[in-house]
Amino acid sequence: MDKKNILLIDDDTVVRDMIKDSLSKDYNIIEASTYTEVMNLLDNSIDLALIDYVLPDADGFDVLQTLRASKPSLPAIMMTGYGNETVVIKALRTEIIDYMKKPLKLSYLKNRLSEILGVNQNSKQYESVNSRDDFILDGVVSHIEEKYMKPITLEKAASIACMNKFKFCRTFKERYGQTFITYLNGIRVKNAAELLRNNNLSITEIAYFVGYGSVVHFDRVFRSTYGISPREYRKTVPKSPLTP
Repeated sequence: MDKKNILLIDDDTVVRDMIKDSLSKDYNIIEASTYTEVMNLLDNSIDLALIDYVLPDADGFDVLQTLRASKPSLPAIMMTGYGNETVVIKALRTEIIDYMKKPLKLSYLKNRLSEILGVNQNSKQYESVNSRDDFILDGVVSHIEEKYMKPITLEKAASIACMNKFKFCRTFKERYGQTFITYLNGIRVKNAAELLRNNNLSITEIAYFVGYGSVVHFDRVFRSTYGISPREYRKTVPKSPLTP
C-alpha cells in the first residue's frame, strides 16, 4: 500500500525532526517551515496537513486557507502552544479536525492520523460527530486549565463549545467521566493545594485567586475533595521552597 503524504509545517527544526522520526515509517513527510515554502509545495499530492499555529510569516489559519483554496477537502491538524478561546473558536469555524497543544503527545498524534487517514478521504468519515465533539471538548478543557482563576460558568463553557447547555453536560461527562463543575473544581482545588504550601498567602487570598467568590464555598469544595479543611491541610504539608 502506498504511503499517505503528510505536509508538516513548523518553523522549529527540532519539532519537525521529532515528528518526522516518529511518522516516517508509516507516512511520506513533506516539510515546510514558512508560509512562503508552502506556496512552492501546492502541486504536491497531500493527504493531510499538520500545521503549527504560529509561523514566522503567517499564522496557521492563513496557511490552511491557502491550502484549502486548491484542496477544499484537505483534512488538517493544528499544533499550538496556545489554548485560548479565540483560537479554539477559529479552529472550529475552519473545520480543523484536531487541535493539539504542544508539547505533542506523539502516541496520540499517531493514533489520530491512523483514524483520519485510514478511511476513504472522499467519504469524510473523519468529520464524525463523536471525534468532532471530542476535539471541541478538548479545546474547552485547554481553555479551562489556563483560565480557571477567572469566573467560568457552565453557560460560558457551553457557548465556547458551540453547544446548548444540555448537550454540553452530556458529552462532557461521557468524555471525561465527571461533570463540568466537578472537573473545574478539581483543577481549582489542586492548584489551591499547591498554594497552601506558601504561608505568606492567606486562605482567603488563595480562595479568590483560584476562582472562588466565596471562602465558604472554597472551604466546602476543598473538604469534599481532600476530606479536611484548607487550614488543616496547610498544617500537613511542607512549606514551599519559595516561602521565606
